[in-house]
Amino acid sequence: MKKLTPEDLQNENEFELLTEVSHQRLREFVIELVMEGKTIIRIYSIYQAVMMILFVYLLTRGMVLFFKGNPTLLIQIGLSMLFSVTALIVIHELLHAVAYLATGARRISFGVIPKKFVFYAMADRQVITPRAFHLVALTPFVVVKLICLMGVVQFYNQPMIYFFIGIMCLHSLFCAGDIAMLDFYRLHKGKEIYNFDNKSEGKTYFYARK
Repeated sequence: MKKLTPEDLQNENEFELLTEVSHQRLREFVIELVMEGKTIIRIYSIYQAVMMILFVYLLTRGMVLFFKGNPTLLIQIGLSMLFSVTALIVIHELLHAVAYLATGARRISFGVIPKKFVFYAMADRQVITPRAFHLVALTPFVVVKLICLMGVVQFYNQPMIYFFIGIMCLHSLFCAGDIAMLDFYRLHKGKEIYNFDNKSEGKTYFYARK
């Protein structure tokens, strides 16, 4: 099958433009998807709520134990927070990039909107198929989740276990946008959706085959 180009998608006889998203409005677009969300984002919201409740419990318990003279839990949770807002952000976006490369996409780059604390990876003018998009979106969630679960098993009954649990909980926040983007495909169920990023314009375009 011929590899599609952005110019192919712009052929109005074969494809229709579903939406174009400014990268500066990525957060707003994700929030809109969450509000309109179908099954996937609703299930993920429950998972995310459980992770946040667990994290708050561990943080609160860590503070109580700290004032009782045992700082171990609070230290591990604090380290997980520090790791999550630094190295984990980089790891998350690199995993998106690796997934892009695995699908055959090239010209990978990264973007950041500091004021909104939004980070993203993009493949400039590379048409992404539905299957490839699902792989790119889910790779960070799956890989980090598996590593955290392996850490929990490896350090069971050791203080380090809380470091991995903390990362697993906080990473659920990082993946919310990825899962919401997948729900965009559910909102247009039955359509064959393709997308591509345009780095110079700072936009992502979603098209459906007619």
